Amino acid sequence: MVSVSLRVSIRKRLFIGITAAVCISLVGIPAQQTQESARTVFADAAGAGGFTSGQRVMLQQKAAFFPNALNKNSNPTNLKVSYYGAKGESLRLHSVKGEMALIKSDSRGDLWLPTWYVSKEAAQVKPISPLSLQLRSSGSIYLAPGSTVKWPISQTGTSLIAVAQWKDWYGVMISPAKWKEDYRIYRSAMMWVRGKDTTAKKAMPDGLLDGNSEVTTDAVRNLTEFLFKKGTPSSYVKKLLGEPQARETSRNQEMSSNKPMILGETWRYEQRDAHYTVTFSPSGKLTASEWTIPGTDSFERSYSPGDDYEFTYRFAAVPPLKSLEAEPDWRNQGNLNFTFLLEANDEVLLLKGDDGGYSGMHDNSSLYAIDRGNGKKLWQEDAGFGWYTAVTDKEREHVTLYSAYNPEVKDYVARVRHIRLSDGQVLWEVKPKHEFGLTMTAAADTIILDEALNMNETKSVLSVLDQETGKLRWKKTLSGEHRLLNQGTDDPYVLIEQNGQLTAYDPVTGKAAWDIKVGNKFMDDPSRDPYFTGGYRYDPVSPADMTTRWVLLGKEWVLLHTETGERKSVYPAREMERFEVLNERYLLVQRALNGEYFSGATAYESVLYDSLEDKELWTVKGKAARGVIEGERVYLTLNGIPAAVDKESGSIIWKMETTAKASDDLSHLVGSSYGILDQYLLLSWGSDLVVLNKEDGRSLGRLHNVITGNVDLRELYARNGALNVTDHEVLVGTVNGAFIRYDTQRLKERLDELL
Repeated sequence: MVSVSLRVSIRKRLFIGITAAVCISLVGIPAQQTQESARTVFADAAGAGGFTSGQRVMLQQKAAFFPNALNKNSNPTNLKVSYYGAKGESLRLHSVKGEMALIKSDSRGDLWLPTWYVSKEAAQVKPISPLSLQLRSSGSIYLAPGSTVKWPISQTGTSLIAVAQWKDWYGVMISPAKWKEDYRIYRSAMMWVRGKDTTAKKAMPDGLLDGNSEVTTDAVRNLTEFLFKKGTPSSYVKKLLGEPQARETSRNQEMSSNKPMILGETWRYEQRDAHYTVTFSPSGKLTASEWTIPGTDSFERSYSPGDDYEFTYRFAAVPPLKSLEAEPDWRNQGNLNFTFLLEANDEVLLLKGDDGGYSGMHDNSSLYAIDRGNGKKLWQEDAGFGWYTAVTDKEREHVTLYSAYNPEVKDYVARVRHIRLSDGQVLWEVKPKHEFGLTMTAAADTIILDEALNMNETKSVLSVLDQETGKLRWKKTLSGEHRLLNQGTDDPYVLIEQNGQLTAYDPVTGKAAWDIKVGNKFMDDPSRDPYFTGGYRYDPVSPADMTTRWVLLGKEWVLLHTETGERKSVYPAREMERFEVLNERYLLVQRALNGEYFSGATAYESVLYDSLEDKELWTVKGKAARGVIEGERVYLTLNGIPAAVDKESGSIIWKMETTAKASDDLSHLVGSSYGILDQYLLLSWGSDLVVLNKEDGRSLGRLHNVITGNVDLRELYARNGALNVTDHEVLVGTVNGAFIRYDTQRLKERLDELL
């Protein structure tokens, strides 16, 4: 079984490998010779120099590729460069036109290259530290030294930055007037000026992003585009840009989920108008970078310039957030990308590790425990690419784990194991006969296994095991469609809905304790939708009493008392609605206003429903989610944007300022539930753990060295276990394998100091 993410990563890895083998840019290690280099023909001048169609040549320097052949009528600030060719790259010329040659590529399309860059003269170009040049207004910009294709300096301006030199010529950066257009990033091109046309030269200072530089962010951005490549040493980056404002542990740099994680270091250059991050391998070589720039219109996702997809742009819906340095109590480093808290007792935290494969697929997942006091790992069970379910006992001293796959033998082996949380000791193990289609849940002091007996699951056997010993208490054969409504060991009975009736069975004897008529199935239970993030938010560190809970029964959502079967309240079931349970009284309902199914709608509204009064208190436009009530306020996200709403009236008290349009849906940016920290709100939003002012919604910054995010089809894990706050601690899951604990009081005091 190979996941979607693995197939994509294989293609990406091959591309990276091929690119790395042939790409060596202007700054860095000299190009290695290839077998084809012996057949290369060099031009003797800036013109075609005898090049012919079909000829194999090699780039002597990094060069821009153009979508069209250039001439004197071309606009040098509108050349729409998306791709660079790398020094040492072997090319085949499809045709030659004057000083330009056409090359064809399956991935890049048809592109034009100045033939001078494959000449022996180009091999003599020397990289130089950036120079600020002042040019004569009567001078010209040349396609290449000695080229007949040139433009008046008035078209580019008399102040340019040089990054290379050839004899008495300077290679200067020509920036596009519109560098972001038509959903593409357009890059600077290197053109040439004569030395005699310069009126002044000044070495640009080191530390262009150290906070004291007067060089514009756009100028620095253009330099990084051209001068940086994969493998650029950190020493060169530091010399050019200066000391970063923050250093953090990087994301996982290993593309294959079947290999160990590789964590390097990410430097953050935090300017007022933009942020720039550069990421290095453990050996200090550049692997990726990202410019984060405030968006100016509707929400824009990340852009990758050309085929250098490791070097990206992100146009943020909020101004760049400064890093707030606060030391955690401890930081546990796991071996899989994503970490989520599942359960907790006073001494142990139980976590889920996941490699984050696309569409819920994964090659590796794990269940592991860490010491709550010092963050050290106690034990770990790997589940490979198989699914697993874990439920704890009432005292949360043990966990029962059902796993479908055993990575040690590399085969599907269904196992149910009862494990002591403190040390990982397996106290008992059961191997079900039917490995596929098995579900596991729990009731009071019991483990419930529902094993399908055929592929279409029309018949199954229900086995109820003693949780302490693993011995069978009783079993029951079920025919036809049915639902197990149990959610954990706090349930007093085994709850089975079948044939329009809900029956509660005694977990010890298997005898029916009560039953109620519920009617025929009206709609699918939304909780079985993998994208469903509604219902209850389970808090692992402070579990709520679930004796009374909302369940879908027939045509109604029923607030059911699970000990007696009594209906405490009802809410009509509707196909075009989903809701979150804020508490037993209030439901936060999302309602689709068009479309044929809930997730396919283009317009939504949200309602706060009071089950005690049996009425809708208010309605707001958009999808309200991740709600939490504190006093007279409901903190929530509205189409993914943090907001505070008056609980009684529904009036919006504040909404975090963004550049997004009202129609933009940023819900995918929300990676956790809210954490309330005195006068602050914490929320995983985008790649940051954001700190908000609780009173007015101002974004105050991001916690340093906490890399967060969302992952497809793990939304419920993220909602429940990516961020948990108590009076004593703040527990945070990340996307680079770390799980972090802060002391609540010390974190508040530190934020007070910084803000």
